[in-house]
Amino acid sequence: MRRGEGRRYNRGQTPTVRLRCARTHSPAAWLAPLRLSRCNPFVRVQALLVLVAIATISGSGASQAAADPWRTLYRPLKVPRLAPGAECPASKPDDSVDFDGFGIAQGVGPGPAYPVGLNVADGTLTLGPARNFGSRDWMGQKVLWFVLPQYRGPVLIRGRQVDGSYRVRFDRGSLPPLELRIAPNESVYWDGQPRGSRGRPSYTRLRAPGCYGYQIDGRTFSRAIVFLAVRTRS
Repeated sequence: MRRGEGRRYNRGQTPTVRLRCARTHSPAAWLAPLRLSRCNPFVRVQALLVLVAIATISGSGASQAAADPWRTLYRPLKVPRLAPGAECPASKPDDSVDFDGFGIAQGVGPGPAYPVGLNVADGTLTLGPARNFGSRDWMGQKVLWFVLPQYRGPVLIRGRQVDGSYRVRFDRGSLPPLELRIAPNESVYWDGQPRGSRGRPSYTRLRAPGCYGYQIDGRTFSRAIVFLAVRTRS
């Protein structure tokens, strides 16, 4: 085809359009704002860097979630609220589980993680004096947390007062921790313990008697267990 002549296309043929990037050595062209063009290498490089950054951030978030299995367990506390003086709706024991077969006393609540040590007849927890736990204010009592072998993941336990403003604390100390964790492979061992079941001894620490609730969170469940805390009779 001669210079100056237009290219001829057969009928039904779609013309192909090719863009050519103009070359310029003018300083003004370098100072002009970058235009979104396939001919502008700087825009293409910047877009590529943005995509790489997004992929890196997404991968980093997934890696952090995999590295910290506890993050997804921190759901909002949904322990019920009651007016002061109202009757405490204590949770019932789970009669569907053969706790004797596991070699432990009966647990309370729907599972798969149970507090063992509450009075299953009336859902009470009798508190020992604070001085027994190295504290001036926080009374306590032993509670064994039992996890059925069907659930092998982490367990996060927190709680608060149902008819007041106090939080539930755990284990020893003048100001005990606000949470209790049971890792996937964490357990004490006892005679008659079935394979795969877990037990975590602990202390439940409370500032005052009243109606309280545990919230137990796992990967696939969130449970609330309500109990009535009373002082030890002197």
